[in-house]
Amino acid sequence: MTQERFAQLTGLTEGQVRGMIEKGHLPSLKIGKPRLVNIAALSQDALDKEDWQ
Repeated sequence: MTQERFAQLTGLTEGQVRGMIEKGHLPSLKIGKPRLVNIAALSQDALDKEDWQ
């Protein structure tokens, strides 16, 4: 997902999203020129940290 779209959906600014990516708080991947928020990795990380039993 683009950083811009992630910012829109979460209510964060684009700068906050970029900062979270740079600090390693949000997983991202670069496909071509843009750097995208890796929603699949973010979801998996949330599932791994949560006790779903």
